[in-house]
Formats: sequence, structure tokens, C-alpha cells
Amino acid sequence: MAAALPVFTVLSAVVSAVGAMRQGEMASAAGNYNATINEQNAAIVRQNAADKAKQADREKYLRLGAIRAAQGRSGGTADSGSVLDVLGDVAAQSELEKQQIIYQGEQQARGYTNTAQLDRAGADNAESSGMFKAGSELLGGFSSYYNINDRLVRR
Repeated sequence: MAAALPVFTVLSAVVSAVGAMRQGEMASAAGNYNATINEQNAAIVRQNAADKAKQADREKYLRLGAIRAAQGRSGGTADSGSVLDVLGDVAAQSELEKQQIIYQGEQQARGYTNTAQLDRAGADNAESSGMFKAGSELLGGFSSYYNINDRLVRR
């Protein structure tokens, strides 16, 4: 039975090493999956912001058209005085709203992109960590094997 002890020690080290490698691979796969999801979310947020910006532009043109139509109904022209001031003000405010939509979308997308980068780095680290842990398990197992074998031989 004592002779089997070194063999079990080595087998235990091998099983532990394989487990450590598999754990690192699984953590890496999870990190890469999360990174992919975050990259997709960033693309979705950017597209949503672009769509909202287009809608803001459309609303701006509708507002400007309504102002021009109202001025025309009242007998004035849309190319002089306070009407121009109102048109300019509405156009400027609408452009500001559009730029805020784009900026907020980009900020949210950057958050997803940064998280994706962290997920990928974590995936790489998990895989490396699994390999180092596997190596450590093997070295520890072989060290134990040597110590047990050495004790058995000295008896």
C-alpha cells in the first residue's frame, strides 16, 4: 500500500493541474463572452443615438416649418426681424439637443467598450492564471512524490 502512495500523489497533482487549466479556460471563455456582449451593446447604443439624432433633426425641421407657416398666416415674412431670431433660436436649441443625444450615446457606448476591454484582459489573465496554477500543482505533486519516495527508500 505504501508503494501506491507516490502514484496517488502524482495522479492527484495531474488531476489538480487539469482542473486548474480547465477552470482558467472556462473563466477566459466567460470573459470573452461578456466582452462580446458589451461590444454588441456599444454598437446598439451608438445606433440608437444616431436614430434619435435623426429624429431630433426631423423634429427641428417640423418646428421650423410650423414657425414659418404661422408667420406666413399672420401676413409677415420669415426672412426678417424677430421671426429670424426665433428661427435661429429654435435651430440652435434643436442642434444642441441633437448633439447631447449623440454625446450621451457615445458616453454610454464608451462605458460598454471599456468594460469589454476589461473583460478581455480578465479573460487573458484567467487563462494565464490557470496555466500557472496547473504548473504549480504539478510541481507540488512531483515534489511530494519525491519526498514520499525518498522516505520509502530510506526505510
